[in-house]
Amino acid sequence: MAKLVECVPNFSEGKSKEVIDALAAAISQTEGCRLLDVDPGPSTNRTVFTFVGSPEAVIDGALSAARVAYQLIDMSKHKGEHPRMGALDVCPFIPVRNVTMEECVNCANRFAERLTKELKVPVYLYGEAARSESRRSLPAVRAGEYEALPTKLQTPEWAPDYGAPVFVPNWG
Repeated sequence: MAKLVECVPNFSEGKSKEVIDALAAAISQTEGCRLLDVDPGPSTNRTVFTFVGSPEAVIDGALSAARVAYQLIDMSKHKGEHPRMGALDVCPFIPVRNVTMEECVNCANRFAERLTKELKVPVYLYGEAARSESRRSLPAVRAGEYEALPTKLQTPEWAPDYGAPVFVPNWG
């Protein structure tokens, strides 16, 4: 049986149908990805996408959607009820079939490395992929949210796991 990973990226846009549709298209048009659900939240101003595929396919699908988000979401204008730090706020990789959590952590690392190389944005890892205990908890990583990120990036203890410690206003 083939390996199957679920990816559940949360993008900081829950109102614009055009942006949500463009993100969904980026995922569903990626070879090997099957988009299962799109759950927009107008009050939280975020949309949760759920899709599955092989480890490589879900990394590619998440990158395709991140490219679209980089072009269409401007965090400097974002408002919403949900804590957030970036245009692509979280991007978990979850084992579904014939895949270990360790392989999903590897997906997270490969995704983060490719994302920072291509878009020149900082990335923090959390949960099982965290490189230190202080970053396992998502609320700890999100502390201060987008607004505190410029200052947070300046401190050595909050250097990103991938990318330069440079604030990218439209991305977060």
